[in-house]
Amino acid sequence: MSRPRRPARPSRPRIVDLTRPITHEMANFPGEPRPGFVEFGGLHDLGFRCHQVLMPTHFGTHADAYSHFLEDGLPIDRMPAGAYVGPAAVVDVRRRPDPARVTRRDLQRAWPASGAARRVLLRTGWAERTTGAAYFHGFPGLTADAAAWLARGPRPRLLGLDLPSVHPTEYARVHRTLFRARIAVVEGLVRLDRIGAPRCFLVAAPLPLRGLDGAPLRALAVVGRPGAL
Repeated sequence: MSRPRRPARPSRPRIVDLTRPITHEMANFPGEPRPGFVEFGGLHDLGFRCHQVLMPTHFGTHADAYSHFLEDGLPIDRMPAGAYVGPAAVVDVRRRPDPARVTRRDLQRAWPASGAARRVLLRTGWAERTTGAAYFHGFPGLTADAAAWLARGPRPRLLGLDLPSVHPTEYARVHRTLFRARIAVVEGLVRLDRIGAPRCFLVAAPLPLRGLDGAPLRALAVVGRPGAL
């Protein structure tokens, strides 16, 4: 008589860091300031290490507040925290017909079959193949029509992108369309390819810099059951 099989143990969840490491004088948009590290304490003089960090509000992996483009928009410290934490869908648009842009039809083709996606991580493939200063030049943009479709239809709480901005030239128009629909935006994500699943649990809370228009953040994707960590 064979023994009953034990139920298989669920695989241990993985954590994927979607954050671009911050370094001294790392590249940023041309004309915008770069972050800098200034040492003011060392082990041999003060007995401990300590640095001052100088940084712009928009660089690396960061969140845009509604006040970034809206006159009466919320600053980053008042953005709804729930937008940045919770289940997220990875929407893969790498096989779009036009590599220079992401259209409404591209989003519709790749959108989850269930239609439900409270938080969306848009994988264009740009961050997977472009590094250094080239990352800020010639990246694909989310078209105004695609932004309008998101605002009218699915209306996710959060749109995360593996791009330095939502669009290389029409960024103001696209941002405003998303922000007026109360869609939060996270830019500069990396390693979306390592998620390896259509869904994950996202933790991507920006720093609460009071009254400011954006802030860097640490974006983590939990793949599997978060409760099993």
